Amino acid sequence: MKTLGIDIGTTSISGTIIDVLSGKQLDTKTMLNSTQIVGQPWSSEQDAEQIYRICQRMVAEYTHRWDDIVGIGITGQMHGIVYLDEMGNLLSRLYTWEDGRGDLEFTDGMNYAEFLSGKTGYPMSTGFGLTTHFYNQVNGVVPQDACKIATVMDFVAMRLCGRSRPVMHASNAAGLGCFDLSENCFDLAALTRAGIDPGILPDISENEIVIGQTEEGIPVIVPIGDNQAGIYGVVGDDNDVVLNIGTSSQISVICSGLEETADLECRPYVGGKYLLLGAGLCGGSSFKLLNDFFCQVCGMASAEVSEEQMFSFMMEAAEQAYKSENVDDLQVHTLFRGKRKFPGISGSIGNIKMSNLTPGNLTLGFYKGVCEELYEAYQKMPVEQTGGKLFLCGNAIRNNDLLQKVCRDIFSREVYLPVWKEEAAAGAAKLAMDVVKGFSIRSCSCACR
Repeated sequence: MKTLGIDIGTTSISGTIIDVLSGKQLDTKTMLNSTQIVGQPWSSEQDAEQIYRICQRMVAEYTHRWDDIVGIGITGQMHGIVYLDEMGNLLSRLYTWEDGRGDLEFTDGMNYAEFLSGKTGYPMSTGFGLTTHFYNQVNGVVPQDACKIATVMDFVAMRLCGRSRPVMHASNAAGLGCFDLSENCFDLAALTRAGIDPGILPDISENEIVIGQTEEGIPVIVPIGDNQAGIYGVVGDDNDVVLNIGTSSQISVICSGLEETADLECRPYVGGKYLLLGAGLCGGSSFKLLNDFFCQVCGMASAEVSEEQMFSFMMEAAEQAYKSENVDDLQVHTLFRGKRKFPGISGSIGNIKMSNLTPGNLTLGFYKGVCEELYEAYQKMPVEQTGGKLFLCGNAIRNNDLLQKVCRDIFSREVYLPVWKEEAAAGAAKLAMDVVKGFSIRSCSCACR
């Protein structure tokens, strides 16, 4: 018996097969998510229907190769939303977590996110699904027949098992904003104060459940957030620390109860537990920013260099800078998208001297900047919860030996790579495996087919 896990990322969609009896990862597949739709400079939208078709093809291919798949787990990019009508038909594009409409000016010197935060009492950052919905509602761009919102993975899961209404795990619901962690539900009164009709919200599941079956009879598990799935696919002990660098970046530990802190975010996990984490909005996207800059410089000299080639050149140059004993480091703060709580903060490059402004030093500075932002969050985590292994996850770090060394140096501790590749997809497959085997197994009782 086997389970399938799918991770719907911002730039790629990955799938993996896990053998239920041995726990071995039998196959992985990654496809480019090139569904981005060009729009306003502040918008970030993708073609959700095309994303579903990619996932559908992936399921079809895997079920054709293996006829004993007994569960499908799905995860993906958090915070973003799509609109659905009362029959579950897609009415909109996917507004992703990178969408910036919440930062646009609204009223009385406040942007939409700030105004919504004041009305609800919750920190409502730009990119949060309900911040995006609030902007759309104010500006009259919510589709006329919209009945529900859903994350892209909830939409895909719903379609795979023929549902007419989405079901959302608490880990995804919290990512939309205005979510009461102590009660594990949306704060309906706060949303009403802001003028948002709570009827647009999907059904919520606090637990890990089977929400339906595919046409072939394969159970589909309620999707969980990609941060949570990545943790679930990696940790062997609740005291393990997981550092993930993908398009964005996070450092996370598991906690048994709700822990409120001003500096760290608390999110729902699985099994009734929570995650305590620090998140960076850039992560690997800051490396892409630098890559684009170098490519533009080459273009000025009529030299064409592909993105893949440039990443290779960057790593080689950074490795040479790392090995140099006389380098006076550039000080790079990779806050190019600001922070969730402080979106106005900008990135910076400091300590520039005549001797150190080189491509290698600049690339190395970007590596260190991303890791140092996560280390600041790590220092604020309870010591008793960080005594396990430090795992390094995400394609941006798995395939970069130097970035692994930089992490080891900054954290001053041994680092480990996960056994399974495509950790979030593997975590979704593992969750499906555990649900099928009886861990926290529940069937959806919502009258929403």
